[in-house]
Amino acid sequence: MAKWEYRVIEFEDEEQDADRTVAYEEVLNTLGDEGWELVSVTETEYVDTFDPDGEGIASGATVAYLKREKA
Repeated sequence: MAKWEYRVIEFEDEEQDADRTVAYEEVLNTLGDEGWELVSVTETEYVDTFDPDGEGIASGATVAYLKREKA
């Protein structure tokens, strides 16, 4: 049975729309070369106040969820 590891990344949304698309593609292509598969992308609508590290994910952030099979 396959075992998976997961990764969550938050994109910086400081660029204009066209530049942001190119930046997203570069990041996702790099992760794809490392074996990561994009599972989902969301736009947050709240601040996660329950993060044990106290950081949380900012409201309005674009977040990508990826997985790859463990070696």
